[in-house]
Amino acid sequence: MPRSRNFIRICVLIAIVAFVLGSVSVPIFTLLNNSVEVEPTKIPGRHPGEYFEIETAEDTFPWDRQQSEAKEFYREFQIAVANDLRKEVAAMMMYPLRVNYFDDRRDLGYRFLNSPAELLDVYDRVFHPTVITFIAKVDPDEIKGNDYFLQAGYGQLGIYCSTHGDCPSCTFDFKVKIIASNSIYRDATEDAFGNP
Repeated sequence: MPRSRNFIRICVLIAIVAFVLGSVSVPIFTLLNNSVEVEPTKIPGRHPGEYFEIETAEDTFPWDRQQSEAKEFYREFQIAVANDLRKEVAAMMMYPLRVNYFDDRRDLGYRFLNSPAELLDVYDRVFHPTVITFIAKVDPDEIKGNDYFLQAGYGQLGIYCSTHGDCPSCTFDFKVKIIASNSIYRDATEDAFGNP
């Protein structure tokens, strides 16, 4: 009886080793047989003789043009806000627009405005004179960000960038997505201890 158990164990062990060697040896054998010089711009596929072109690492996103157009958008936004062109400002927003009002408590989260009409209803609470002054003082050349989200200041204003078409000939559409009126107002009116 003990001999038959040992025999079964040995057979199972041999079967496992054979399976492992069989599954490893086929890819190794295939690789050894297919070890042909390949151009550095191609990678071998799964089947013999199959190769894929490697895309070049060259960056095709037009960063300079995107940054330039973002700065121009911000200049237009500054002009519209400074001249109290409320409908034009409302059209430059991406909805739902994330805002807080200048008189919100500091720890209150963002509110969401879902349309230009909703923004126009609370325009003076979003665009407090302190906020308007902040927008005017931000240098458009300081607008920074990545391919889809840019910011003015330290994130008090967030600008969303939609990219259309294939780059480098793509086009961009910019919309203001975040207006942190509360942060702007508090930073301008409170001292280091939170006192007005």
